[in-house]
Amino acid sequence: MTTSTKIIVWSIAATLTALAPTSQAQPYYVAGDYNGWANPSATAMTGGPSQYDYTITGQTAGNFGGLKVTDGTWNNTWPGNNLMVQYNASGSAVIHYYPGSPGDGWLPLAHRVGYDDPGNASFEVIGDFTSWNSDPKAQMTGVGNGVYTVTYVVPTAGTYGFKFRTPGTWSDANIGSDFGGGGNASLTTATNNQPVLFQLDLPNGRWIAGSPAPPPVTNQVVFAVDMTVQIELGFFTPGSYVYAAGDFNNWPNPGTTGLALTNYPPYNGGSNTNIYYGTNTLIGVPNSAVASFKFNNNDVAAPNAGWETSGNRSVSLLATNGTLLLPVGLFSDVGLSDYAATDVAVTFIVNMTNAVSRFDGHVFDPQNDQVYLNGGFLPGGWAAWNPISLLQMQNDPIGSQLYTYTVTLPARSANSLIRIDYKYGMGYGGVTNYDNEAVAYSDHFRYVRATATGAYTNAMDTFGDQYTEPSFGQLTSAASGAGTVAISWLGRPGVQLQVTTNLAATWQSLAETDGTNWTTGTSSTNGFVSQTNWPASGVQFFRLIQAW
Repeated sequence: MTTSTKIIVWSIAATLTALAPTSQAQPYYVAGDYNGWANPSATAMTGGPSQYDYTITGQTAGNFGGLKVTDGTWNNTWPGNNLMVQYNASGSAVIHYYPGSPGDGWLPLAHRVGYDDPGNASFEVIGDFTSWNSDPKAQMTGVGNGVYTVTYVVPTAGTYGFKFRTPGTWSDANIGSDFGGGGNASLTTATNNQPVLFQLDLPNGRWIAGSPAPPPVTNQVVFAVDMTVQIELGFFTPGSYVYAAGDFNNWPNPGTTGLALTNYPPYNGGSNTNIYYGTNTLIGVPNSAVASFKFNNNDVAAPNAGWETSGNRSVSLLATNGTLLLPVGLFSDVGLSDYAATDVAVTFIVNMTNAVSRFDGHVFDPQNDQVYLNGGFLPGGWAAWNPISLLQMQNDPIGSQLYTYTVTLPARSANSLIRIDYKYGMGYGGVTNYDNEAVAYSDHFRYVRATATGAYTNAMDTFGDQYTEPSFGQLTSAASGAGTVAISWLGRPGVQLQVTTNLAATWQSLAETDGTNWTTGTSSTNGFVSQTNWPASGVQFFRLIQAW
C-alpha cells in the first residue's frame, strides 16, 4: 500500500495533560496495592506546588507494592505504568510527586514519581547490550541519597533498549522509560566499546544514561490506520469509531475513549477513503521512542474486543519540533491475503512418541491417554483447557503414535487467518488442566501455504517442540537440465515469484505462483515448498514479493 507525500493534519480535540508547572497547589493522590486500588481520590498527598508527598504505612518490610499518583481521576495518572516501591524496615514508603517539566536533562521529562530509598534496595541494568537474561548484568552501586550508578562498556555502537531492575528477577521492581514497570528505556552509543554511566535516582523518580538528555522536542503526531481489510471482512462498519490508545493517554478502554480518529479522505494525498487518522501532541527527547500504542474500534462485529491482535506499535519523535506523520498502519497488521480466501480444510499432525506432561512428568501412554488440539482458529478463539471444550485428535495410522485432526477455516472470517497459532494437550488420569504441552503462551505457529485445492496438511509437529514457521522466503535455484532451471521457494497466499533479465528493468510478477493458485511442490519442516522448472535463457533474476 502506498501513499503520496502530501501531509494533511486533521486536528481533533485530544491533548496530553499540560507539562508546565502549575501556578497554584492542586490536590494529587496516591492509589495502589496498599489500599486495594481504591478510588483515585481516596488518599491525598500533601505539599505543592512543586513537590507533593505521602507516606504509606502498615506494609510488610522488604515487600514490593505497585502504585500511581493521580489527579483525583483515572484519566491522568503517573507514571503511565505502575511504579513498584520497596517498603523499608518499618513497612513504610515515602512517595514523592513532581508535577511539571524540570528541564534538567534527566528522564522522564515530566510528572516524576519517586520514593525514599528503603535502605534494602539494589538494582542492575539489563538490556539489549547484555543480551537481557543471557549475559552478565551491570550491577549498580548505591552512592547515597537513593542514587545508584554503574559504568558499563557497551561493545557495539547502536541504539539499545534496557531497564533497571531488582537483580535476578522481573517479579520485584523494574524501571523503564517512564520510571514505571512498562516500556523499555533506551540509549544510543556512537562508538564501539563506549563506556556509559547509568544513574538511577529513587527519591526524585528519574534516571539518566550517559550525558544529560538534549532539550525536548514537541511533535504533532499524526496517527493513521487503514480499515479497508476490516471493512471487507465485516469486522468494521464505516461510521463506527476508531481510536488510538497507548502510553500517551494511559491506555483507555477500547471503543469508548482515547484519541478518536476521523475518516477524512484522502489521507496524505492518496485515494484510499478507508483511512482514519488524528493528531496528538507528544513531547520528549529528540529521536527517542516515547510511546507504545495500538488501534481499537467499537464496532460490535470486531474480534478481540475491538483491539488489534498484533503487537504494540511505537512512536519515535523527530530530531526537531514539527509534525510527525506516522506511516499508515493496516489494522492488526493484516491484509486480505492473510485470511483464507476460500474455505480450506487444514490437517494437524502431532507425534506423541516420548511426549511428557510439563506438570508432573507423565509420559504419554498410547493405550490409555488422549490427545487434544486448541488454537486461535476455533470459533470465539482459544477454548478452555478441558476435554469438553477441546478437539480430540485421532490416532492415524492406528497403532502409531501419530495423531491427526482436520479443521475447516471458513473463508474470510475472524478464524481464518493463514498464520495459525495452536497447541496440543494430553489427557490422562487425574489431570485437570490440559495445557500441559509447554508453558503458557508458548504455542506452535504455522502457515497455510497453499489453498488452491481447498485442503492443506501442516508439517508434522512433535509434542513439546513449539515450532514457529517463517512467513515466506528460502528462494533457491539450481540447474535442472533440459533447458530449465529449478526454482523453489517457501510461499503462501499473497506471495508471488517475480522474474527479470535486468535488475534495472521492471520485474514481471507471476500471479500464478501465489499460494492461492499454486499446487506443485514438496513438503518440509516449514510446510509446503513451491517448485517450478523455469525456462533457462541468458541471465535471469528471481525474487519473492508479498502483495497484500
